Amino acid sequence: MAFYTTSSQSMMMNGASARQAASTSCAYSTEMSRASMMNIALILDAILLASIIICALIPLAILVSVLAVALFVLVLVLLAAEYHHTPRSRRGA
Repeated sequence: MAFYTTSSQSMMMNGASARQAASTSCAYSTEMSRASMMNIALILDAILLASIIICALIPLAILVSVLAVALFVLVLVLLAAEYHHTPRSRRGA
């Protein structure tokens, strides 16, 4: 905003026409609008990338959880089968 004020004031002091001052104002607002549009585009790109990463990690987390539960159940079944097939005389030892 300081650039706009300084540039317009200096043009008016130097005897420039109102049309040139308006042109400077328009150029400045166009430049600021482009900069803000670029910032918005970068923010939207970051949000999109984050959502893609999150959507990819959720199925991976589910898969790891299912595998961990399956391994736990397998260990329990094997322990129960071993305990069931062990003779009573060896259980206490």
